[in-house]
Amino acid sequence: MDLRAELEKILHDVGPENIWRPVYDNENVLLADGIADMRDGRPQDMSKVDFRGKTVLDLGCNFGFYSFLAKRLGARKVVGIDKDGQVIKGCKLLKAIHGVRDVYFRAEDFTASNIPGTFDIAMLINFLGKVMVTEGIQKSLDAAERLCLSTMIISARPYYRISKHLGGDTENIIKRYPSVYIKNGRFYLMEFVRDFFRDRWDMSIISPDYDCQSVKRTLLFVRK
Repeated sequence: MDLRAELEKILHDVGPENIWRPVYDNENVLLADGIADMRDGRPQDMSKVDFRGKTVLDLGCNFGFYSFLAKRLGARKVVGIDKDGQVIKGCKLLKAIHGVRDVYFRAEDFTASNIPGTFDIAMLINFLGKVMVTEGIQKSLDAAERLCLSTMIISARPYYRISKHLGGDTENIIKRYPSVYIKNGRFYLMEFVRDFFRDRWDMSIISPDYDCQSVKRTLLFVRK
């Protein structure tokens, strides 16, 4: 089986519901659409960050869309982490198909593992969704900060409606997050993330401040 055929099989087995961003072959043929909203982590917004010569960690990398983007934007070395082993096999195939150097992929749970070293930039794009919020996002935020020297890029929605998006389990949300972020039946995710890092990082929004509250904003954190 050639590399492209092997990749296509993995994409089929993983299923379109688990592919977040478009996947292309080396001839720019679209192999998978990706189901996530491309306003979340737009390449033109990511390009506002200086990746040149930096080491980059892409947490929850899926099929490596942002890992490869960081490399194109000048990163010296990129490591993508995802806990799905099949997805990581797909990333490695994409690396080989496109002939990309200095981009590496590992299959592991970054919140539970001891990833060696630190990186100039850590990315957590299209990761803090409904499921993660109901399970608690603090470990993911802790991991990103622990592994990052100077810059974090994190995407997050302004808020989720507890009844509509979070299973209506207000008791669970109250147990996991301070009450100040739970108002009028909503959990204010972006405020929580901002304040989680407030004492140690400066935050700015590098995406448009969309009128639509369901679109994730791309947040840039710079260590103080």
